[in-house]
Amino acid sequence: MLLGFLKSIGRPLFRVLFSAEYHGIDNVPENGAVIIAGNHPSYLDPALVMLPLKRPVKFMAWDALFKIPLFGPLIRALGAFPVDIRKGKGEAAYRQAVRVLERGDVLGIFPEGGRSEWGVMGELRNGVARLALETGAPIVPVTIGGAYRAWPKWKLLPKPARIIVRYHQPIHLSAEDRRTRSEDREYHQEVMQLVASKINRSLIPALRGDETLERWYRRPPSHVRTFEWAPLIAMIIAFRVSSERGTLNSHWTGILLPLLYYLYLICDLAVIKPSRVAKWLRNSAPVWLIVIWHYPLTEALVVPSGEKNYWLIAAVLAAFFPFFYEDYFSLQKFVRGLVATYYLSLALMLFRPNPLGIMCSTLVFITIFVFWYQVIYRWWIAITMSLVITLALLFGEATDKLLLLYALFGVAVNTYLQSFISLAYDIRRAGNVELER
Repeated sequence: MLLGFLKSIGRPLFRVLFSAEYHGIDNVPENGAVIIAGNHPSYLDPALVMLPLKRPVKFMAWDALFKIPLFGPLIRALGAFPVDIRKGKGEAAYRQAVRVLERGDVLGIFPEGGRSEWGVMGELRNGVARLALETGAPIVPVTIGGAYRAWPKWKLLPKPARIIVRYHQPIHLSAEDRRTRSEDREYHQEVMQLVASKINRSLIPALRGDETLERWYRRPPSHVRTFEWAPLIAMIIAFRVSSERGTLNSHWTGILLPLLYYLYLICDLAVIKPSRVAKWLRNSAPVWLIVIWHYPLTEALVVPSGEKNYWLIAAVLAAFFPFFYEDYFSLQKFVRGLVATYYLSLALMLFRPNPLGIMCSTLVFITIFVFWYQVIYRWWIAITMSLVITLALLFGEATDKLLLLYALFGVAVNTYLQSFISLAYDIRRAGNVELER
């Protein structure tokens, strides 16, 4: 009961915090004894392996963990049992593992004997092979990719990172090998090398992607990109329009708000140290500027600020959140498209104003984008966008055919991204930040 409760809250929590993905769950037998053997890059690994499975997993765990107040009794209640990881001291835990398998349960074990350093799995302990030979249980190798970035052994607390867990096809040892080679140490090593090779096959691309991404975060910041000039162009147009419409005297301070944004860009280029946080802040800054600047800008332009704008802001933030778990290049494309959609819609407002125009074009852009680029949580995002626009149309006062023109902006910007922008991004991205399927 406790395990079921923890799984019910743990899996969605891991999905939100680490965008955890699982592949090959069907490779874990639905009944009978089975050994799950995986790499061990972080503290999160037992939970990552266990959460998507319907069956409980009994883990071998370092005996020191059972001495930690509250944590020790908790993992014991969940079925973990202690193992002395000192060489030659693990026989009691081994016999306990045999009993787990003889009962037909699932045994979880990390054959490295401790958390991994950065890199592929190397020499493994032979306990998994011995257990498979003695009990006949199949071995399901598991690759945990991205967990090292989420919680490396030298960090006190975890951080957001995309994690992919892959369950490989079971390794079955023949009855003949079990009968004739159960004491053959060379055969034990062959079995463990097979386990390691299956894990490393998808672990190596993950590590390469992690390493490349970390190098990318340390690179100098980009020059001022094309879409980052959009606020300056909007500011110049706002000065001219507000002068013609007689609103300059009352709104000039709001029009100058982007100057703070460009001051930040100068600091990013010249002062701020390159890092993961710095790059994500740089890429998200145009969105925050839109949220802050929208009302002063529309008042200066004497165009409708929009109906139910707080709905739009909530919807944009809901759609924006998953991109902290997507790769760096997807975020860039999303921000570029969102900026283009907003400022194009704002330009149309000067000639054909509609209070729901910007909301319509923005939500259409987001909905198409998340499905086009297979963004995580895309169904939840689409439901949110559809709900917001439906409520806006039902309760709004400006629903007319002109909204179709605004909606077309959302379609056109996605076409632009796919036709002219994706190739440049994908060449830089190729093979660097995604796990091999």
